[in-house]
Amino acid sequence: MLSISFLAILLVASAASETIPKLNCSTDTHAAGVYVNGSVHMNDNPLTHFDAPMTDGFNITSGEDWSFEAVSADALSGMGFTFSRGTVAGHALAQRMFLAVAWPNGTRFIEFTFADVSTIEMCDNMTRGRWYNETSGMNWTFEASKDYSSTVVTVQSSTVQGTITLDAISPAVYPNGRLYPDPLGDNLFAPALYWVENVPVAVAKANLTIRGTPFVVNGIGGRERNWNSFAWAEISARWDMFRAQIGPYTLMAWTFESKIDGKAYFSGVIMEGKEVIFQTQTQEPSEDTTYGSLTLQNNGAIRLSSDPSSTTPLPESRHTGYLLELVAPKTGQRWRFEMDYTKCVYWFAAGADGRLGGFVGAIKGGLVDGPQYNGRASGTAMEKN
Repeated sequence: MLSISFLAILLVASAASETIPKLNCSTDTHAAGVYVNGSVHMNDNPLTHFDAPMTDGFNITSGEDWSFEAVSADALSGMGFTFSRGTVAGHALAQRMFLAVAWPNGTRFIEFTFADVSTIEMCDNMTRGRWYNETSGMNWTFEASKDYSSTVVTVQSSTVQGTITLDAISPAVYPNGRLYPDPLGDNLFAPALYWVENVPVAVAKANLTIRGTPFVVNGIGGRERNWNSFAWAEISARWDMFRAQIGPYTLMAWTFESKIDGKAYFSGVIMEGKEVIFQTQTQEPSEDTTYGSLTLQNNGAIRLSSDPSSTTPLPESRHTGYLLELVAPKTGQRWRFEMDYTKCVYWFAAGADGRLGGFVGAIKGGLVDGPQYNGRASGTAMEKN
């Protein structure tokens, strides 16, 4: 016969189990080389969680990315890495990890690693992603909170081990500056190119060992999502994109030239805390609508260039940074930011007619006729040959 005390324990345990939230999870798994014939749907629902899989499978041309960046507090080291599915960099139907880092002394490391399988697990309170190769033991994972506030990446391969964390200091936004979730958010940025910012800017920390050498970053970073009907080289003529933290502001800027229609697309967003205080997708000056421009600068000391150890170096970038100007005619506010490259993280051929680079930089500026600040930035650029 059960004792009264034992029955009490069972009752307490039963009550406790009822208070523990039961997580509902769904899993989306894709294997390298597996595809469908014909077209696949690109998710354009603005209310779909930004970390969710955004395609109904993959055909021979489509792909999707979860992309990350980080820059050190002194802007002398940085990194970029991407979890990819689908056709990427000339590899059809791949499950790929890309990692590039630059140390303060100019040494670089770059690696393209291909997985057998990728899995995205969407749960009530978090998202888990895993890219795994059984033969090599490669195991890259990310775990992100549902509200995007916290992201932890774990790396395990024969060459790289360690963790990377992002703690968001700005809200998740669409290209049109609206905060997630918003039925008026628009995730189509340009023809065949969908883009959202899960974490425009975050406190970033990386603690890696790369071929036995430590790589440590304490600074800022961020992450974004892209999903495309066609490979990057097929839809992109050129682009320039960066994220930054400067004084009380965090900001995002991207100008993109489409190969599909030949037009230039632009997005500029300034945030203060968890609030968007400026947004535009217009480059034409106006008397009543916000507008802006991202202009290439050529007066800095650093250009995007091939790894110094390369035996077949590419031409250096034609520019050394950017001038970002954003105008709100109705309030009379003007922001002006100058960003100079401080280190090239990577620079390599992108298709037959372009070069792709990652960079970190120093940024200065603020409101015209207002307080001026200094900060840090990271980003990517694609330049025409």
